[in-house]
Amino acid sequence: MTKVKRYDSNKTYMYPNGQLATPEDIKKRYPAVEVFPHIVETDQQEQILYALENLSGARNSRGIDAELSDEEAVKAIEEIINAPQTNEPTAEERIAAALEYQNLIL
Repeated sequence: MTKVKRYDSNKTYMYPNGQLATPEDIKKRYPAVEVFPHIVETDQQEQILYALENLSGARNSRGIDAELSDEEAVKAIEEIINAPQTNEPTAEERIAAALEYQNLIL
């Protein structure tokens, strides 16, 4: 399960490749963190930095209501990220498969 947290400019993370993601390193690589609110996608122990994303952009790309507070939006984003992936075929895909099968057996 991925945790989503508001970026804390005092916390040191680890990148997935093993390098340290110190606050100074993150500010150097992503200077916008000092101006705009950002979120981090991290592991359960909040040690690994999987992704750093602008909160406003994350809200827009996931269709999060602008009326929600930042804390509520972060929780909603976490729910979306951790939602189970369903790869069930749509009704149209099932009909197409049935028709294709029917044509093959005739």
